[in-house]
Amino acid sequence: MSRRTALAAISPVASEQWGMITAGQVRQLEVSRQDLNRLVDDGTLALADQATRVYRLTGAPEDPDLDPLRAAWLQLGGDQSWQERTAAPNLVISHRSAAHLRGLGDLIPYKHEFYTTARLRPRRTDVKLRVRSQLAPDSWEIWDGLPVRIVSAIVVDLLSDGEDESAIAQVVRDAIGLGLLRDEELGAIVAPYATAYGHTDPGEFARVLTGKGTSR
Repeated sequence: MSRRTALAAISPVASEQWGMITAGQVRQLEVSRQDLNRLVDDGTLALADQATRVYRLTGAPEDPDLDPLRAAWLQLGGDQSWQERTAAPNLVISHRSAAHLRGLGDLIPYKHEFYTTARLRPRRTDVKLRVRSQLAPDSWEIWDGLPVRIVSAIVVDLLSDGEDESAIAQVVRDAIGLGLLRDEELGAIVAPYATAYGHTDPGEFARVLTGKGTSR
């Protein structure tokens, strides 16, 4: 296959995926490993971050903040297309990674965190998978092209992980400020975790998180 033909096959797929494509997707396009290596050798493609089986089109717009998460998500999908993976995802971004993707709070995601219904073995120390039997359709949505937990579910994730109260409060306040979460729904969300955070009244806990109450 000529360089031009290989690039013509790869480019439409990569353009839907932030300029990136997995080795598995390249195979599905019937581009050989030899042709792939040629595109890497001549600088048309480059390895994307630590995701060793994900490649980026040189010159595609980069986002150093989010591209590592995108590349990890792509790598874990192998040869599946973006359309397949977002229509019925078996891998959804969660916890700190979800909050960071959505610009909520200031928790640093030291690992790429996902819920998954698949038994994946990423062989990466910077990926954390939580296996679930199913992912409720109303617990996730597509955000910036990625399946991610809805905001109320992100708050639950952080509470269940025992994250610092002040850090969760910042996530909550950012979400409310952006119109992604309503004050009135917060009480029911935080109720199961109020006691663990030293609050006897879930309503009081909700007010603390929104900045309308007194923190302990």
